[in-house]
Amino acid sequence: MPDGTHPVMAAVRAFLQDHPGATSLRVAFSGGRDSSVLLHALAQLRPQGLEAWHVNHGLRPDAEAQAAFCVRVAEALEVPLTVRNVIVLDDASEGPEAAARRARYTALREGLGERDLILTAQHADDQAETFLLAALRGSGPEGLQGMRVLRREGDTWLGRPLLAVPGESIAGYARVAALDWYHDPSNDDTRFDRNFLRREIFPRLAERFPVYGSLARCARWQREAVDRLASLEDKHLPGEASLEVASLAELDLPARRARLRAWLRAQGLRPPGHVRLEEFCRQLEVHGADRNPELRWADGWMGVYRGTIYAEAPDGKPAAPGDVMPWPPGHARLTLPDGRVLERAALEALGVDAQEALEVGFRRGGETVVTPAGRRPLKKRLQERGVPPWAREHLPLVRRRADGTVVAILWPDGELGP
Repeated sequence: MPDGTHPVMAAVRAFLQDHPGATSLRVAFSGGRDSSVLLHALAQLRPQGLEAWHVNHGLRPDAEAQAAFCVRVAEALEVPLTVRNVIVLDDASEGPEAAARRARYTALREGLGERDLILTAQHADDQAETFLLAALRGSGPEGLQGMRVLRREGDTWLGRPLLAVPGESIAGYARVAALDWYHDPSNDDTRFDRNFLRREIFPRLAERFPVYGSLARCARWQREAVDRLASLEDKHLPGEASLEVASLAELDLPARRARLRAWLRAQGLRPPGHVRLEEFCRQLEVHGADRNPELRWADGWMGVYRGTIYAEAPDGKPAAPGDVMPWPPGHARLTLPDGRVLERAALEALGVDAQEALEVGFRRGGETVVTPAGRRPLKKRLQERGVPPWAREHLPLVRRRADGTVVAILWPDGELGP
């Protein structure tokens, strides 16, 4: 069994010491070698809140066998495991790998908040591969910085305790601990860029250059440069979750891109590539505040409404559920699928009968809403409140079951009212 001086154990212990106070440590456990090493090392240290999650994408015939393997490993380590099945929805804006990654992280964030951590097992060799992939794709400093030990992941945080540990140390730990792991056959498919580099290119480069260490250091230098630039932008950024288009008007294109990237990072979002971000900036310059340009990428979404830029994680703009949630008479509260709670008392203050049969749904078109000034078209109320067009379909509406009249709206600021 590896002792406390092993690079893996030392890195995991140092990470836990640097990030105390997490109420949940959720290990993303695929059953592969790297995540098996991470989970095994954490199981030896037994930090508070340790758990494992296996996300089953259902994309391969052996997906159920892989999930079953993860269950057996977690049971042997006495670590609680959740298997979460997800549906990967691919569209024209992203490839299957990006779609699977987005679905995976959406699942991993479930139920976590500011004081929690998702832990993944990327190591120094993965960092070198990430740097070279970014360079081959023509990325700027943002892409060339590679992965960070800790970064925002929606409302929670993602940590990589092993990021500075060489791949050979990971392999050595697995060997000394006599670990079994699940071999994912897709990792052998050189049609994927990372697999091609890992199996065809890096072995040749390593014959002549200290390639893994050198490229990982390059990523670190780029990260320091990005941080210095971001610190210069931070003093210009508002504390709110929106950015005025006018604040970009006097900046040249590089400064405009830098400010948008810094603002997106402050929202916990990974910025898009420089080509797509440059096109968004061009649309801002051409159309100004008169149009509503939007940008979607694998890790986020950004759009303009009435001269203000808004941004969200990709799963922050879900399709409005088609099902209507009944709210029977006598029920004091109703819990929505996203965890928010509606109170009858707030409706009674608006003059809604406590014994009235209600339902909660989403916009269909043509609704009217009861206000102190009488019935008003729902569309007008949304415009008056300045709700951006893309958010209107996702506002919960409280209706009378008898005639479908909207009696209250759960506004973006949390207010329940007409």
